[in-house]
Amino acid sequence: NDFAVHDFAKNSVKILVTIPHFHDASGNGAYGSTGPESARRAEALSHTIAGIHQNLGPRQAFLYCLHNHVPGRGNGRLVKVNEQAGASIDIAVCTVGDKHLVEQLSVPKSMFHHQTVTADPMMIGFACQRILQAHLGKYDFYCYMEDDLWIGDPYFLTKISWFARSFGDEAVLLPHRYELGTAEPLHKLYIDGPVRPDFTAQWQNVEDRRTLESEFLGAPMAFERWTNPHSGCFFLNAAQMEKWASSPGFLDGDCSFAGPLESAASLGVMKNFRIYKPAYGNAGFLEIRHLHNRYLGVALKTS
Repeated sequence: NDFAVHDFAKNSVKILVTIPHFHDASGNGAYGSTGPESARRAEALSHTIAGIHQNLGPRQAFLYCLHNHVPGRGNGRLVKVNEQAGASIDIAVCTVGDKHLVEQLSVPKSMFHHQTVTADPMMIGFACQRILQAHLGKYDFYCYMEDDLWIGDPYFLTKISWFARSFGDEAVLLPHRYELGTAEPLHKLYIDGPVRPDFTAQWQNVEDRRTLESEFLGAPMAFERWTNPHSGCFFLNAAQMEKWASSPGFLDGDCSFAGPLESAASLGVMKNFRIYKPAYGNAGFLEIRHLHNRYLGVALKTS
């Protein structure tokens, strides 16, 4: 069969991803968005957008064979692959004013929507939540990702769907963020370690169904509630998004978890669901790459 780009998308899962993005090269550097490394930040956001399409979207094929070039038809016979990853994807990159790097991105503009919002730069994440709310009923997944995260697993949302079917919509599975390096002794580092239990105790009771266990591909799999629920992202199915959006505290701008950036990603979800992450022994079951090595080889000294 000849390859048709949108074959999988006709009746596919529909995904809405919101990405808060801000960059001020003259800032104090407390966050990556307020530092001088404009080129690196633009590259990270480009990879974030591309990774979503490349691993979850429908434009994937297997090269079956090459033939003579035919103008308008190319020179390859391609076979459709990865039906589980053939999602319809809309990405909204949300910015404030002219403090952004959208014009410097290396991905085609057709890969995302540039959404200008009115908000304090530190509160763009809450504007992203409003966009998710405005599109209730139109998508199967409602997602939020900071602008320096990369999904490299085509089964990423398949695993999240499996988790919800297995344990119910009251439980939300989040990925572990990780960083990569080549220096000894560590090549990979998961960065969101536990915090003091009292730091999040007012919003979650991690002892309530602390561990969930199942089997995946014939191997035992465990998931745990973490005192630190932060992953810089969330991925909710339609029922979960409806529940959160109808809760009394939705869009209340509560920034009491660490700060506004962390709160936008984690606090509302923590208040309304039991958050789980993969246990230490199977941390790689669901993971997302942090493209800025803030810890591995930088803050963390291993020798």
